[in-house]
Amino acid sequence: MQSTYTWTGRVDGTTPEHLRFHQVINQYEKAEYTLLGFCSDEGVIRNKGRQGAALAPNTIRQQLASLPIHQAISIKDGGNIICQEGKLEQAQTELAQKITATLLSTSRPIVLGGGHEVAYGSFMGVFHYLQQISPKAKLGIINFDAHFDLRQADRSTSGTPFLQAAKYSLAHQSPFHYFCLGIAKHGNTKVLFDTADQLGCQYVYDYEINHQNLSAIQKKLADFIDAMDMLYVTVDLDVFHSAVAPGVSAPAVRGVDLVCFETLFQQIKQSQKICLLDIAECNPHYDIDNRTAKLAAYIVYQYLT
Repeated sequence: MQSTYTWTGRVDGTTPEHLRFHQVINQYEKAEYTLLGFCSDEGVIRNKGRQGAALAPNTIRQQLASLPIHQAISIKDGGNIICQEGKLEQAQTELAQKITATLLSTSRPIVLGGGHEVAYGSFMGVFHYLQQISPKAKLGIINFDAHFDLRQADRSTSGTPFLQAAKYSLAHQSPFHYFCLGIAKHGNTKVLFDTADQLGCQYVYDYEINHQNLSAIQKKLADFIDAMDMLYVTVDLDVFHSAVAPGVSAPAVRGVDLVCFETLFQQIKQSQKICLLDIAECNPHYDIDNRTAKLAAYIVYQYLT
């Protein structure tokens, strides 16, 4: 099921130098970017996390609405996909289909979650797109996250998307390329590290991401990016310290510095290989002064400008 959002916000004028986000969205039927919402926290509930992330897409839109536009942006809103009656797998399939169709229309999707179960729908959407246009293309997943999300479970949760992606890739004789930045050692069991190692995943600990170590991480990241043809980038907001992102399903004790994140994110963006960006785990129920929603909007804004 899909729903639309009414874009409103502050208006200082209608000439280019006055424009804000809500004034430029949906001005083009064929846009370079398409915003999609994934209203689900069913995966978080199944993973025994804090309910509330289903409310995030429109909350993030509210924070985006009045941000100033300094350069021309071509973006439209593709609406929300809503997980109802616990039918997560159906919602993930619908999201995947929407993403594939969006990419085939030559528009790049930006998906606002929702729990991190959004990632399996996102992955499937990109995977099916590549199967149609370039089956041999190498897809790299870059995940900013305190958690691997490589859990083994009987059904999809917010903790399973990348193991599901790995299994789906292997079932289709396709290699699985996964780089996770911000892993919290205290937030992942040994079996998750073992799974990551068995799958050949690359990862960087949260405490390693600091200004002194940044150049080494950038080199490692550059090597990963250079080996890929396209990138799916996902940001789980629990990768940041809870003081910066209090409104998440699993608040971080330590977290990654925002300035370091920006440096790495800009490096990825400059590769011009990102075909899909999604933001996950914003939970308005537990947010303070919309800090987490503002952060999510800021990341989208940095990606677009």
